[in-house]
Amino acid sequence: MDVRIETFDPVHVARIRHVGPYAEVEPCFERLFRWAASIGAPTGRVLTLSYDDPGKTAVDRLRTDACVELRTGEDPPPGIELGPAGGGRYGVYRLVGPYEGIPAAYGRLYGVWLPQSGESADDRPRMELYRRAQTDTPPERLVTDLCLPLDEGMPAETGSRDRRPARGRRYV
Repeated sequence: MDVRIETFDPVHVARIRHVGPYAEVEPCFERLFRWAASIGAPTGRVLTLSYDDPGKTAVDRLRTDACVELRTGEDPPPGIELGPAGGGRYGVYRLVGPYEGIPAAYGRLYGVWLPQSGESADDRPRMELYRRAQTDTPPERLVTDLCLPLDEGMPAETGSRDRRPARGRRYV
C-alpha cells in the first residue's frame, strides 16, 4: 500500500452526527449544504469522521460525523454543530474509485499496513477527505483520502520508510 504520514491542522466545520450505516450519511451532507447556502456561507472541504469499527459495532449503531468546512458567525440550527475537526498525525491512503471500496481499503490499512509500519493507531476517529464531488464525478474517478489516526508520540524505530512525517507540509 502506498501510505504516507501527514500531519493535519484542525479544520473548522459544520457537522451533523449520523448514527446508522455509513453509506446512509448523504442526507446529512445535503442538510449542511442547504444551511450553508441559506446563510450565504462559502463551503470548503468535505469530510467524515467515523468513530466505530464496523466489524465490532452493529450497523445501526455506527457513529459518523458528516462535516463541511465552513466559518460563520450565524448560530446553527438544532442538530448542526460548529467547531474543529481532525488534526494530528494520520496514515493516509488515497483511494481512487467508488466509495464501496472504502471498507476493504481500511481493512488493508489496519490489517496489513499498520502492523508493518511501526506505528500505533490512537483512539481519534478515522477521517475521510473527499477530494472530488460525487455529484459531478463518475464513481471510478472519485478520490478519497482515508486517514488512519496515529499515535502522536514519536514514530517507532522500526517499520517502513512511509512512517516519516512530510517535512514542512501541513494538510487540511
